[in-house]
Amino acid sequence: LHRLFEVTHAFALSLQMEILSSQAEALRRGAWGGSSTGAVGPTTSGGGRQARGGGGALNECITVSPAYFFGEQKALKSETGVSDGKPAPIAVMAVHFWSCDDRYGSPRVGDLSAHEKIENVGHKEKDDASSSISKVTALNQRRNDNFLPKTDRRGEKRLSLCIRAVPTIGLVVSLSGGSDVVANNTNDVKDGTSTNAVGHHMQRNVNKLLSSIQDPFQLSMSDALLAATVLCADRRCQAVVGALNRQKTNQLPSWIHLEVECGTISVGALISYPTTSTPASPSSASMARSPTVLFRLACDSRTGRFVPVFPRPASLLRLLACNDPSASDVQSLRSAAMTSALGARLAARGGGGGGGNAIAKRADNGASRESTGRIVRDAFDALARSMDTLGRKCGVGGEWNDVESASLREKSVDQTCHDVRASLMTCSGMAAVFGVAAIALKIAGGVDPVADMAGGLISDKSNSDLIRVPPLSVPLRQRIVEKLTKEGDGETKRMSQLQGELFAVSAKANNDTLDLVCFDILTMSESASSVPTRLEYAKIDPLEAADLATMTGVDSTMPPSKRRRTTKAAGESSKCHHTLEEVEHATLWLDTLLRQ
Repeated sequence: LHRLFEVTHAFALSLQMEILSSQAEALRRGAWGGSSTGAVGPTTSGGGRQARGGGGALNECITVSPAYFFGEQKALKSETGVSDGKPAPIAVMAVHFWSCDDRYGSPRVGDLSAHEKIENVGHKEKDDASSSISKVTALNQRRNDNFLPKTDRRGEKRLSLCIRAVPTIGLVVSLSGGSDVVANNTNDVKDGTSTNAVGHHMQRNVNKLLSSIQDPFQLSMSDALLAATVLCADRRCQAVVGALNRQKTNQLPSWIHLEVECGTISVGALISYPTTSTPASPSSASMARSPTVLFRLACDSRTGRFVPVFPRPASLLRLLACNDPSASDVQSLRSAAMTSALGARLAARGGGGGGGNAIAKRADNGASRESTGRIVRDAFDALARSMDTLGRKCGVGGEWNDVESASLREKSVDQTCHDVRASLMTCSGMAAVFGVAAIALKIAGGVDPVADMAGGLISDKSNSDLIRVPPLSVPLRQRIVEKLTKEGDGETKRMSQLQGELFAVSAKANNDTLDLVCFDILTMSESASSVPTRLEYAKIDPLEAADLATMTGVDSTMPPSKRRRTTKAAGESSKCHHTLEEVEHATLWLDTLLRQ
């Protein structure tokens, strides 16, 4: 009867493997398949559209190693090279997703099931001793820790979800970085922190992944793959934040704070408001406040790429990150005027058609090259690209194969962290201006702030740390100025121009602080469709600390704060607060400056 049970169980496992393999192939041809031209990345509800270059199709789609059945134990050893004392499987399959830089080794594939957790305790020393013997010598070849045949090269430069059928045990699920997922959940249970939001999130997805594969009545490769990507997204975010925080040569500025919350990295910053009492360092009140969540970097489950997501109140920042025409009325009017004028000129010459449209588009792109929307979008695109590169190099953290190349991998990660650090400083400054300061300026000034109205970038030696983006401004006073000009035939022509005095806000970002800086700007506009020309500008002197302190008695009238979305690490409290909490301080500071 026992042998009959083994045969029946083997047939049942084979049938389940065939079903899962067929479902994986259907997913590869369907929702999880890549397009032929991966030119444009996903768009989030937060407005974080990412432009991608060509060649991204292979990285976006999944690859499937179909079910492979072994004949005998000798065939298993000869075909896979695995002989570590583990129970021999009768079949194995895998789904490979996301791209991973495995030039210096691949992430180790570990089991998620309870059986393998027990086996790993007894065979840990044996696995460590045999790992150095079973190293592969071929370039870019993975160590065969997933029981796939040596000839199967589909898993190169990829993360893997492997399933193997073991007689009398069932289906054993393995995942890249799976041993670290099991270890973290075990530590949470031992420490009594299983009620933590992060541990509950991970354990829920582990249970979903195992039930979707091991339960015969819930066989769903779609649910299993989604749960696997959610687990890997959280592990990748943890690995990226860990790499950025352990930097030795290029450390993150002290005012930048990164937190991981269920597959998303929250980028927070400690915004300073300069006063005369502390001209070169943040005030004591600023240091006492918590950092503000400026934006988040969400790890996409389908591609493994990072996509910027912005808070709901930061509508202007969301539009600028997409380079939406509605974000800047000045650039919209200018682009429409240039396009219509060029089209009329080509029509007068009799050369309309497709060529005229192409020329009009090139003129439109040239006109908006220095626009705020283009600059902000390019900055966040650069941050997403550098974060994607760092994510591929970090993998999912934890243990790696080919550990003799750990120093080379760390050196490569450190070089990428330098680019991420520069992009984080730039994007944090832009988010502080067009996110927090934009909301505060609307409240203090009573009108909507306008982009591209202050006359372009401000660049001089005294303001070398200013972020490379035109400041955000609101009009204070405007008047029409008439100007007399002589034409070529000697006649005098009277022209009317709009002269405006603006209150503008920008930011200075360096290794020490992130300061908001205000300017008094005088501009001149020839028409509604022309970009204003900046005639002169002057930096507004910082406030007296005593003047700002007298206006903080409105805290009692503020509504109760909402529940924070940021999760708490084990034994720690959440460090960052919501954007609207920081808007209060920015509004008081800007209102005091406007009253002067």
